[in-house]
Amino acid sequence: MTDEPGWYCYRSVPALAEWDGTAWTGSTHSSLSAPVLAGPPKPFAFLRQSWVWWMVVGQALVIPPAVVSGVTGNALWSWLSAVGYVAVMIGAVQILIRYMPVGELTGLRSLTLIGIGGGVLGFAIAVVLEVVVEIHFGLAAVLWSTGPIEEGAKLLVPFALLVFGSSRFKDPLAGLYLVLVSGATTGAIEGAEWESRAHHVWLHLQLALVRPAAELPHVFVTGFAGAVIWLAAWRRGRATTWAGVAAFAVAVGLHSFHDGFITLFGVDPHPSPSAIAHSAGEAVGKGLAGALFAIGISIAAFLLGRHGARELSPPGAVADAVPPWRPQIKGWGAVDPDRAEAPLPAAGWGTLSFPGFVPPLAYGGYRGYAPVPVPGGYSPIPVPGGYADSPGQGGYFLPTTVPSMTARLAAPAMAFEAVPPASGVFAAPTAPPGWFPYPGDPCRTVWWTGTAWSASLRWDGTAWRQE
Repeated sequence: MTDEPGWYCYRSVPALAEWDGTAWTGSTHSSLSAPVLAGPPKPFAFLRQSWVWWMVVGQALVIPPAVVSGVTGNALWSWLSAVGYVAVMIGAVQILIRYMPVGELTGLRSLTLIGIGGGVLGFAIAVVLEVVVEIHFGLAAVLWSTGPIEEGAKLLVPFALLVFGSSRFKDPLAGLYLVLVSGATTGAIEGAEWESRAHHVWLHLQLALVRPAAELPHVFVTGFAGAVIWLAAWRRGRATTWAGVAAFAVAVGLHSFHDGFITLFGVDPHPSPSAIAHSAGEAVGKGLAGALFAIGISIAAFLLGRHGARELSPPGAVADAVPPWRPQIKGWGAVDPDRAEAPLPAAGWGTLSFPGFVPPLAYGGYRGYAPVPVPGGYSPIPVPGGYADSPGQGGYFLPTTVPSMTARLAAPAMAFEAVPPASGVFAAPTAPPGWFPYPGDPCRTVWWTGTAWSASLRWDGTAWRQE
């Protein structure tokens, strides 16, 4: 990854979020001065994206083998549709990584092969389990169990690598890519298998119009779960998190409901003769009707997948990304994130907040707080300064007792000795964005954007107010 750790603008409304070099930490700050990002894209701009044409070409390649199967009565021709399903799934993967530097991942080729292998294994495991369930409990039970069986099977290999693999498998982008490839592989195999096993000659064509769109949720829904699981795991430093469990439960629930909801109305899960095409004309009509329904479901699944994937868009991609693809900086798995959406001091004692600024200790934000007094000196004009070796060099001295996040946001200068700043400007050449106390006024704090001073807040005895 090329983006260095720091604070970056992540949305059109001026605001900054912390990037740790691999992923967003979950900490944010408002700002009155930040880069202005581009607005919505031009109409039909998506037609210039490669994923669109992968899907269009893939859908076109699926149809001829189905027609030949209908004309000849030989289902073997339909297996040639696998090429089209692969193309459609490539497009599905591309749309969720369109603003991500996947090409910079270490061992991209091996990650791709592992993802494909995970998808093949996941499909095989799912088929075996669903056959067992159908034998013992019937087809309706299979439909309701597809969520845990198929979502779990697709995530099996990627999640095992998250738990037991090397550090490269813990990168949220690598994890998302593995999950997307695994889901895409499962979708391609399932689509070709469904089309080829049709028991009526023109049902091949009907399914060729429906299944490509119907397989897209295998990528989008599982991609949502993968994005949340890996991002939360990266932030927490462990594979299992409550955010990840919740995301997996959402994917399982949606998948099972999609497949099993017809049984709630007493509908026989076996297809009725009236729903099956017996001629080329019926195949086209019924296939297009089914395709519209499948596309609607896939669009909803895509919106869910994008909701997760957008959180992994790196700082370097934010300016080029259209607004729906910019991260919202969700707090999934974040430990005590600093989420100052309104201009508020990120910390107390006269608003101490300079995340990652003072080596070797990093305090402020969610990274912990200095456990012992640490001297520091800075001046608000023209830039926040570096930290002194002793209080005598000017600046502020931190307290030995560190209050909680609630106390930091709710109280003004606490147990905090202000030392007059040194004469002249005692400052580092650069400093990260953050809230800095105003020398000589413990009830005032100012926001440094990284290049200029913007917001100014004053404690009125009960809350911080913008001046």
